[in-house]
Amino acid sequence: MDFEQLIGKLQKNFKRAKSTEKREQLEDYIRKLEICREISEKEMLTEEDVTRAMSVTCYENIGYCCGLEKPCLWRDSCRQALGIDDETYVEVKEAVIWEILNRLSREAKQA
Repeated sequence: MDFEQLIGKLQKNFKRAKSTEKREQLEDYIRKLEICREISEKEMLTEEDVTRAMSVTCYENIGYCCGLEKPCLWRDSCRQALGIDDETYVEVKEAVIWEILNRLSREAKQA
């Protein structure tokens, strides 16, 4: 995904948009993509950068995002900004769910 191209297309649509609601939506999309573009250009990421990148997703945390079988501009923009490839994303998501299940199992045995 090329942030510049996507932002350019949205800016063209913004200029043609007739309704205030549509213009506000496009403005929000452009703002989110600009955040991701800015972060993707950095060599070293701070905790604030990671938080800002995740803020573009639906729940403001990539941990809550869908798997890769479903297309999602915001998840993929965040992943690109943070340098998370497909394989890493899937591996980490699977590791997290197994950790949750193991923890629940241990807690159930202790109860």
